[in-house]
Amino acid sequence: MDPNEPTDAELVNSVRAGDVRAFDVLVRRHERAAWAVAYALVHDGTEAEDLAQEAFVRAFRNLDMLADPGKFAAWLRRIVVGVSIDWMRAYHPELYRADGDGHADPLAHVASPDPSPLERLEQLELVDRVRVALARLPARSRAPLALYHLDGLSQTRIAAALGVPEGTVRSLVTRARQALAPLLADYARDGAGAAEVGDAFDEEPASPRSILHVLNGDCMVGTLRGSGVPGDLAVWADVLHEGPLPRNASAEEWRRVRARYATSRGYASYDEALAMHERWDAGLASADEHDEVVLWFEHDLFDQTLLMHHLDHFARRETRRCTLSLICIGEYPGVERFIGLGQLTSTQLASLYGTRQRLSEEQLRLGRNAWAAYCAAKPTGIERLLERDTSALPFLGAALRRHLEEFPAVRTGVPRTEGQILRLLAESPYSPAKLFIAAQALEERPYLGDTSYWWRVLRMAEGPDPLVALDLRPSPQSLPEGEVRITHTGLRVLAGDDDWMRLLPFDRRIGGARVRSSAQHWRWDAEARRLVEAGAVL
Repeated sequence: MDPNEPTDAELVNSVRAGDVRAFDVLVRRHERAAWAVAYALVHDGTEAEDLAQEAFVRAFRNLDMLADPGKFAAWLRRIVVGVSIDWMRAYHPELYRADGDGHADPLAHVASPDPSPLERLEQLELVDRVRVALARLPARSRAPLALYHLDGLSQTRIAAALGVPEGTVRSLVTRARQALAPLLADYARDGAGAAEVGDAFDEEPASPRSILHVLNGDCMVGTLRGSGVPGDLAVWADVLHEGPLPRNASAEEWRRVRARYATSRGYASYDEALAMHERWDAGLASADEHDEVVLWFEHDLFDQTLLMHHLDHFARRETRRCTLSLICIGEYPGVERFIGLGQLTSTQLASLYGTRQRLSEEQLRLGRNAWAAYCAAKPTGIERLLERDTSALPFLGAALRRHLEEFPAVRTGVPRTEGQILRLLAESPYSPAKLFIAAQALEERPYLGDTSYWWRVLRMAEGPDPLVALDLRPSPQSLPEGEVRITHTGLRVLAGDDDWMRLLPFDRRIGGARVRSSAQHWRWDAEARRLVEAGAVL
């Protein structure tokens, strides 16, 4: 490449900055190699052109997910492999079906040794030369070998992607390696002979670095383990939008405070809650035993509070030796309503692994400042933070604004969550389960679990003038069966004719702020989109 031409990294950064023409340069630079990769898998020149174009479209749409702009070429190749495999599975599934007796020779239909269009491509890297040889293998052998040795996927994940047993993948990879040596003889040049390339294929892929994945809950543990993504898993899933947050307390005192809160809400016994927090903290503490820590999060308030906590945790550790990386998404291609990572399959989670981005000092600093503001006794620090640029963590601003809406409303004394529940009930009664689903649908980014939601409903049913009435019967499910109805008082409060904080003593931790009916407190002015101070009402 001409030294005066921009590098791939420079072009990627230009596209991210809004220069769409820079992507045209990337297309021209890599279109031959992209076509070669697709052709090596589908063995159809016309389809390879279409698949390469589809790969470029996907790359453009997901360019922000590229962790290292300098590795655009390798990232693009992985996308080409993905779209090619999707095409093969959709239009030629017979190429991936077992032979029945398991003894059919997958090399029986090796293509003619006559020069192919790929052989006429000049100055391709060694990988592209190998892909030329792969193109001369039947698809049944070609795809597993390319995915395993060139793209680093595990045999388990390849088996899942191709719909064949793992043992079949192992056999096909071995037999295809044996067939490559004579095929690569035609391409030996510049000291890179067929034997040298063949030796590379006889080796197992390089051992990955030691990696720790920090997850937002147990729901994706099994799925990620089945994805073929290397590394150890640790879960840290405290509900940080509830209860006291003693940020400057010792680790032991933090765990005790949070365990006592969990017990007060009936989430678990004190011993169970304490043991769970100890297990979570032990997972984070193992970070220095790994080369890299990957944080997996979503766009909602639950996850963004976890992200703030973790960034503060790692920013404080001056002895940190591991690299920190982040996967944080608010949507996934093909998922119409993305709620969270727990929706995704093993293959989808594996596709996100390559998009992780190394956390910058700016992101660590922003996370630490946001956590300090979130835990502060006065919530106005959050408003000041939101006046500044928070784009380094793209979902943080919206999550913190949603957090401010949990302060009691100026006219009604009702937080947004309870207000949404009352508006639904004003239309008709609901069963507890259906009410939970309907209330979550009103959220831009659902974040409340059913246990937290149900505690809010039960709170509205308390006192001499409850906002809701309950007609319930026990159920083996997490939520009872029966009916939830709005009361006359609930209708009055919803209309702004009464104040819930006056009707029932209100004492709740919202982030680091304590909001009480009996003291000066903060309320949310929805029209002005800001917090205001209010006097005691009890």
